[in-house]
Amino acid sequence: MSVMLRKAIEQDLPLMMAWRSNPLVYEEGCYTQSSPLTWEEHYTWWCSRGRWWRFFIIQINDGETTRDVGVVNFGQLDNWNPELNYYLGEVSLWNQGIATEALKMGLDWLRARGYCKVHSSMKDTNKRATAVLNKLGFSQSGKARKGESVWELTLLEGEGSQEYTSGRKEL
Repeated sequence: MSVMLRKAIEQDLPLMMAWRSNPLVYEEGCYTQSSPLTWEEHYTWWCSRGRWWRFFIIQINDGETTRDVGVVNFGQLDNWNPELNYYLGEVSLWNQGIATEALKMGLDWLRARGYCKVHSSMKDTNKRATAVLNKLGFSQSGKARKGESVWELTLLEGEGSQEYTSGRKEL
């Protein structure tokens, strides 16, 4: 089975909403969400993301069929240390290494654009997500909100790394 990323588009919103409305997904991974989303909440959230956000759909291919199974997104891309978020909406595929492979591709996308670091905030109870971050070389760097920790990964050091500031480079 191969894992791929493709840029998310507005037509992906109903599927993204369905994934994010699954209690297994939001109870384990979403800090502020405690119930299924309404379309208005989801669409407003999507529209509030500006040019410094990128969303990718995680796809898998079994040799015959390609299907969408989750999301990787990066925010704060106007900063040298953007934020990473992800979820695998197809819960039957959890613990199969798909998220790890998708995140490797996402991190390569950041490196190719000269980003120095990446960070993520994860609920301390989300052992599945923190195990993936550990596997990828992230380290816990501090506390975020109550019950949540910040994880960081250095992507580039020394020559070749650039510090991004707002508007410095087009994406």
